Amino acid sequence: MIEKRAQTIQFFLPEGEPRGIRIVDITTRIVRAVLVPRSKLPEAAKRDELKSVGVYFLFGEPEDTAKPVVYIGEAEDCYRRFTQHNATKDFWHTGVAIVSKTGSFTKAHAKYLEWHCIMKAKEIGRFI
Repeated sequence: MIEKRAQTIQFFLPEGEPRGIRIVDITTRIVRAVLVPRSKLPEAAKRDELKSVGVYFLFGEPEDTAKPVVYIGEAEDCYRRFTQHNATKDFWHTGVAIVSKTGSFTKAHAKYLEWHCIMKAKEIGRFI
């Protein structure tokens, strides 16, 4: 059983709008999540958090599948990967990058996190 404990989660809305880019921190952890709606990709270029090593998720809901789709990857520059996928993958509407607040993730960390996230996603079965 997982022990429950109080946590503080901070949301930062750099554009001041809740449906735009969102940056989320659990204050006692070194990870940071950066959510980028695909339509806000040009604005995301200003976010230095995305230009670092991390694991990322592309979420979408294709019309021809019953379940939503997630693509899980790792990158040395998450923003660059988002822009590459923007040109080659049509299914996604939201990208989420998980990066280190301290800049301490290495390529090996990202590869492990990618593998772990893929295994968990398959185990849970919520996404294709």
